Amino acid sequence: MAKKEGQAEERGAGRWLWFLFSIVVGLPLLALCGLTLIGPPSPETVAFSIAVLVTVVGGFLAPWRKNATWGARAGFLLLLAIIGYRFVEAESSATIREATGPVMTEGRWLDRIVPERDVALGGSNLLLALGQIHEPGLLDALRDGYDRMRRAEGPVPSSVVSTFVLDQTPEDHTVFRISPGGAFDPREGVVLFLHGYIGNVTLECWQVAQAANPVGLEVVCPSTEYTGSWELPAGRAIVESHIARLRGAGVERIYLAGLSAGAIGASRLAATLDIEGLILISGASLQANPAHVPTLVLQGERDTMTRPGLARTYVERAGRRARYVSYPDASHWLILSHHEEVTRELRAWLAEREGLSVVHDEGSADSP
Repeated sequence: MAKKEGQAEERGAGRWLWFLFSIVVGLPLLALCGLTLIGPPSPETVAFSIAVLVTVVGGFLAPWRKNATWGARAGFLLLLAIIGYRFVEAESSATIREATGPVMTEGRWLDRIVPERDVALGGSNLLLALGQIHEPGLLDALRDGYDRMRRAEGPVPSSVVSTFVLDQTPEDHTVFRISPGGAFDPREGVVLFLHGYIGNVTLECWQVAQAANPVGLEVVCPSTEYTGSWELPAGRAIVESHIARLRGAGVERIYLAGLSAGAIGASRLAATLDIEGLILISGASLQANPAHVPTLVLQGERDTMTRPGLARTYVERAGRRARYVSYPDASHWLILSHHEEVTRELRAWLAEREGLSVVHDEGSADSP
């Protein structure tokens, strides 16, 4: 009799654990899933959302309905299956590989299960609704960018979530590598790309690679904290460690590039780094000492987040070694909204640095 009573108590405690799990874990996940509806969400995110909903409903009912725990378990098992699918599929990208830097060991598991497209669209829609950003056409540009990357790469890894919830330190941080044709061998030239605010977005790294890969350049995209504060000691250490690693691997030419906050950080760091060129997209700092290397600055004239005047002033101070390219009808996210023009400009500038008169467009999803 006592044994049966003990088993009943254990089952009762288990049902309350499902209830607590639904509140602490399930509800926040369900709220995040709700943000993806603007997408519309990808098939795996739809399945994930249904699994979360089933788990939450089953968990809520579990203390009062004994059979409800079966629903919670079924939903949880479906969650695990979808996570497992993402974990395996994210490694099948055509040219994108993810690792943990600076020693470039196996990547983080969280970076292989996040559907970046749905997170980016949901988060951007929330920021637009709250008035935190004003970027006409941003959602359409994101959809187009992710559609192009999906067609070219299939499922891809992403650290857009891990830059918020996991430390990105000089000793341990996510790195993406995108090589021409997926051939990850030492190359003579590399573009080292610094992400901006909201973390290391794979789409941005991939978009830069559409210009660099046809020139024969690998693109390396390390991560720092989600604010993209590369000028701080931790960010500088990450950049310096990758430059040292690339030089040790025999890389002869390193072009430092940055977007938004990454461009601001790159402009501040470049003068003291061992690089052969500098690319600033949608950002520059008045506090920076211009680098004594060829510099390309791309700026949207309707940018309200990083004012065009800052970029123009940087170029004026840099003198003849800097080239300023203005996009009169572009705002902050010109790398996506004007991706064909930006790709063409970047590719031509990199080809000139590499001494190439002919650039092969094969393998680029952005061939003008």
